[in-house]
Amino acid sequence: MKLSGNAKAMRRSLTPAEAVLWSILRTPPIDDWHFRRQVVFRPLFIADFASHSARLIIEADGQSHDLSWDADINRTAWLGERGYAVIRFGNAQILGDAQSVWREICARLPATGPPPRSRQDASRPPLKGEG
Repeated sequence: MKLSGNAKAMRRSLTPAEAVLWSILRTPPIDDWHFRRQVVFRPLFIADFASHSARLIIEADGQSHDLSWDADINRTAWLGERGYAVIRFGNAQILGDAQSVWREICARLPATGPPPRSRQDASRPPLKGEG
């Protein structure tokens, strides 16, 4: 199966830790950075979560990652060469201390702030009470 097919299947079956992490990534102010799930980085691998605008990848490391430490190091180096930072959280931390995960992600987001809204959003008239 191709990487894109694997990524699509993985999006439909998140682990419990990935589900919590996805929920964290969809809360303010992190949600402004438009993280995506199971992002393909050809030709090498699929990242658990990535924001291209923040140049940040978030990985949920379960027991299977214990067996692939060398591969994780190589992928992190490959991504770093392309301008991406990688944050890894163990499943136990994600499930047991989601607040610290949220804080660490917020601390690693670019200080410049999120990218501007799309033209479609910007051209929308303000909602009642926003203008």
